Amino acid sequence: MSAALRKERVLVTGACGNVGAVTVRALSARGYHVVALDLDSPRNRERAGTFDGDVDLRFGSICHTPTLAAAVRGAQHVIHLAAMIPPGTDVDQRLAYKVNVEATRTLIALCEAEPVPPRLTFTSSAAVFGDNENATPPRRASEPVQPSDNYTRQKVDGERAVQASALRYVIFRLAVTPPVEPAALGPFIFDMHADTRVEFTHPDDVALAIANSLLRDDIEGRVLLLGGGASNRYTYRDWLNEAFASMGIAPMPREAFGPQRFLTDWVDSEESQALLDYQRRSYAEYLSEVRASLGAAVHLVDRVGPVARLVALTNSRHYALAHGRTPVVPRALEQLSLAKAAWSAARAWLPARQGKGGEAE
Repeated sequence: MSAALRKERVLVTGACGNVGAVTVRALSARGYHVVALDLDSPRNRERAGTFDGDVDLRFGSICHTPTLAAAVRGAQHVIHLAAMIPPGTDVDQRLAYKVNVEATRTLIALCEAEPVPPRLTFTSSAAVFGDNENATPPRRASEPVQPSDNYTRQKVDGERAVQASALRYVIFRLAVTPPVEPAALGPFIFDMHADTRVEFTHPDDVALAIANSLLRDDIEGRVLLLGGGASNRYTYRDWLNEAFASMGIAPMPREAFGPQRFLTDWVDSEESQALLDYQRRSYAEYLSEVRASLGAAVHLVDRVGPVARLVALTNSRHYALAHGRTPVVPRALEQLSLAKAAWSAARAWLPARQGKGGEAE
């Protein structure tokens, strides 16, 4: 790679998010000059502390046009990851529209106004395909989209705005991409139907795909699906039980799961893999990384698997009703730090609640 190419300027919005942070690190490791933009928060500052190399860190909102304009100026590439995700897109619909739609349109206009417009990479979600109950997997990029909630409608709006622009662009629709960290246990994790299809994708692999894409002119104007591949496809119950098993917790019974099929599915990533060569990590490797992130606490978790299982099942109203009990989540159990370890991999990024695909701004 030439010195001139290595010093190309790349703007990453949502730079401290799940995919954003690893993308910044991947690009800076290759020698790009990265402008990393995200909101100012303690979590984002902590993540930004992991950045090294040629990174110009900027804190501010993508809804503030002068901040966004300054970040776009002189960029050869813009990687747009910043977004509001469910449940935020339902709780504050006005702000969600402002962030996910209006700010995206402003970003497009700012890019178009540059003397040499940058190429725009827009990250969307496989959730835009909508209802998956009667679909034949894996889903393909050529299939029609059927947005069914605020988040997916906003993602489709963003896709169409990008496609209608004068910019060179690439659109990536992401499969399930959880952060490599334990997360809080909550009742919603059992609301998904046990047989819902889930395809795991490691955030580092998504970052690798994005970094590799900057070297490919032949993907411009394309919509590509990024997923973990056939070896990372699960039903939701199996996927969740693997996460629990990695923490020494016995499998959850089918009656613990609800009837709703969320908007996650298997995706056809053969084309994107052939073009970008990014699929490196398995779900099992991911779970090992989550365990490692617990440090010394993992030994405690291994000893209390049966208790952790009770904590988990306490969160399932479906299990309670199936056994003639009143659903209840005792406050004392909610406060157990063990609950965070027990849930490990699954969290509020489930597509019907978050949409799996964007970075929290």
